[in-house]
Amino acid sequence: MGGEHEQMPAPREEAGYARLLADLRAIIAGGRGRAAAAINRELVATYWAVGARIVREEQGGAARAAYGERTLVQLGRVLGQEFGRGFGERSLRYMRQFYLAYPIRNAVRAELGWTHYRALMRLPDPAQREFYGRLAATGRWSSRQLDREIGARLFERVGLSREAGDLAATLPPPASADRALAPTDVFKDPYILDFLGLEDTYSERDLEAAILRNIERFLLELGTDFCFVARQRRLTIDGEDYHIDLVFYHRSLCCLVLVDLKLGAFVPADAAQMQLYLEWSKRHDRREGEEEPIGLILCGSRGEEVVELLLSSQTNRLRVAQYLLPEDTAALQARLAQVTAAYEELHEGAADGMNEDQRRC
Repeated sequence: MGGEHEQMPAPREEAGYARLLADLRAIIAGGRGRAAAAINRELVATYWAVGARIVREEQGGAARAAYGERTLVQLGRVLGQEFGRGFGERSLRYMRQFYLAYPIRNAVRAELGWTHYRALMRLPDPAQREFYGRLAATGRWSSRQLDREIGARLFERVGLSREAGDLAATLPPPASADRALAPTDVFKDPYILDFLGLEDTYSERDLEAAILRNIERFLLELGTDFCFVARQRRLTIDGEDYHIDLVFYHRSLCCLVLVDLKLGAFVPADAAQMQLYLEWSKRHDRREGEEEPIGLILCGSRGEEVVELLLSSQTNRLRVAQYLLPEDTAALQARLAQVTAAYEELHEGAADGMNEDQRRC
């Protein structure tokens, strides 16, 4: 009856009861996860089959294609009413696009969901789709993490990385996509500034001016949540004026980002100078509730050992990165294969565990 209380286990049974409850929770959560994965795989397979059928119907010349467009509108109206908005006209167009991007059924990865493929379909280059798809499947990236890496132009940065293994080690590990955002998620190396249109010979002031002329594209290259604050921020220390080239604010990290531009190679004095800027900004520019500022030194080149030695005792508040132009296409393709292979080797055990879970579904 409603007024009766549940009989609780005796004290001597509490430990066994707690273990039983924990085990049952794990079993139920695991079953739900496997069921969701199985349902997701069936949805992707269904969407691919629908797209394939639509494309086959449309093939046969311009007149047939025009007929297919009219039919798609009608099909979306009828199927949307019968099966819900997920099968309306717009969704049917995505399914058609899905099949056109992945016409070979075996190329569709079971580890990736529909939201992953929605992100991959936006990429015009099949090599890009294959590259991101392999990494997302190996690393079990969420669709949000996949979007983040696409937005960070990982594909382009691969061609500029020094060692495939080094870059692979910086990518998100498996099951880490939902962790709290950290500076390592935000900052890249290198940054691709191929849109600045600079001549062969230019100064740091020319570089800064070109960035400001193309501030929108520079913000896109920096990544999401960056807001421009100031240029040539003046700070006076012991009666001497210093200037920070560019200042940004990052909304998710809740801190100022100080950018110092260097044409040549990174040298230890650059880090000391940035440390001075950071300390001054922490005392005078940081507002209540904000995190400590982060310094980003953008340089033309950098020595790995010098950077490692200088930053080994630092927190994540100081970053050093290069700005470079892309290599040729052939070199990029070779580097793509190296990075994906290195990443898969790095996380081979995690992928094997995931495949075992799928076999139990």
